[in-house]
Amino acid sequence: MAKEKSEKKGKKWILWVLVLLLVAIGGGVAGTIVTPRIMSALNSKKTTVKHHSKTVVSGKQKIVPVKKFVINLTNEGGSSSTQYAQITISLLVANSEQKAKVKKNVAVVRDSVINVIRQKKESDILGSADSLAGLKNQLRDTINKSYGAKIVEDVFITDLVIQ
Repeated sequence: MAKEKSEKKGKKWILWVLVLLLVAIGGGVAGTIVTPRIMSALNSKKTTVKHHSKTVVSGKQKIVPVKKFVINLTNEGGSSSTQYAQITISLLVANSEQKAKVKKNVAVVRDSVINVIRQKKESDILGSADSLAGLKNQLRDTINKSYGAKIVEDVFITDLVIQ
C-alpha cells in the first residue's frame, strides 16, 4: 500500500516537472519570437499625420506618387545614435504633361527630397503642428527650383516613420 502511494507521488512529481519544463521552453520560444517585434514597435515612432490640406484637386490636376525614401536624419545635439526617416510622398501637378515630365525626371525629385530631409532633425519634422506644413512647402520649393519652373503645386506626405 505504501509502495503504491509513493509510486503515484513519484509519477505526479515527474508529470509536474515535465509540465513546468514545457511551459518554460514555450515561454522562451515565444519570448524570442515576440520580443524583437515589441522592441521595434517601442523604438519606432510612427506618426499619423492628421493634416487637412486646403488643396482641392481639380479635373486637370494629377497626383504623381513617388516611391518611399529611407533617409538618415541629422543627429540631435551631438547624439551618437543615428535616426532614420522613412517617408512616402505624392506630388500634385497641373496636368498630364507635367505628370509625364515628373515621371521622366523622377531622379530630380528624389535628389531634392533627400537633400532637404537629410539636413533635418526629428524635432524639425515633428516639433510642432506647423513643422510638417513647413517641410511640405520646403520640399515643393526645392523640387520646383531643381526643375527651374513651377511644376509641383503641392506635396502630400502619405507615410512618415521616424526611428
